[in-house]
Amino acid sequence: MIYVMSDIHGNRARFRSILRQIRLRQADHLYVLGDCVDRYSDGPAILRELCARPNVTVLLGNHEHMLLEALTKEHPENLYIRRWYKNGGDITHARLKRCTKAYRQELLALIRNLPLNAEVSCGGKTYLLVHGAPVGFSSRHGDEVMDAVWTRLTAEDRMPEGKTVIFGHTPTWHYQADQPMRIWFGERMIGIDCGCGSPDGRLACLRLDDMQVFYSEQEEPE
Repeated sequence: MIYVMSDIHGNRARFRSILRQIRLRQADHLYVLGDCVDRYSDGPAILRELCARPNVTVLLGNHEHMLLEALTKEHPENLYIRRWYKNGGDITHARLKRCTKAYRQELLALIRNLPLNAEVSCGGKTYLLVHGAPVGFSSRHGDEVMDAVWTRLTAEDRMPEGKTVIFGHTPTWHYQADQPMRIWFGERMIGIDCGCGSPDGRLACLRLDDMQVFYSEQEEPE
């Protein structure tokens, strides 16, 4: 079985709720479309746990990208730190300050190696898995990585021929008014960010083999 989820945002309780439901086996594969970190405190531990599993693939999200820039780039006005904090990175940074230097360096190395997109075939269909948008779809930011992790797709965007794009990053309330948020199915587009980074959101997971959806229980983080 192939499972896809996105935008966990450090919420361990909702993450565990999904894992209990899907009961991931060694023969299964889970794709996480970025944004494991920020807004809730357990992001670094969740990211390390996922990357340690041989049957899990994690993509780079804009929050992992912000973390990497904030902790590795110098700027006289602390631009990278301020942007990261503005987007919920302060809670992640506070957690990392209590970790060893070796732990932090390991996390940065993991993030540097995260892919931008992944392509999978299931049930005779080809799916392109992305965080924000397919590589090469946009040139708004003038940088391939920034364009892939920061671009927000609209319902009218045309996706690559012969592929269905599954994406996170943009909460599904942008496409439909359902509350609580649910997975959005568009024209060869599927949005799966159901607001796990917000108190009133939830974590969603999609099984590609039969398109069954799973949602986390509404509970506070552990």
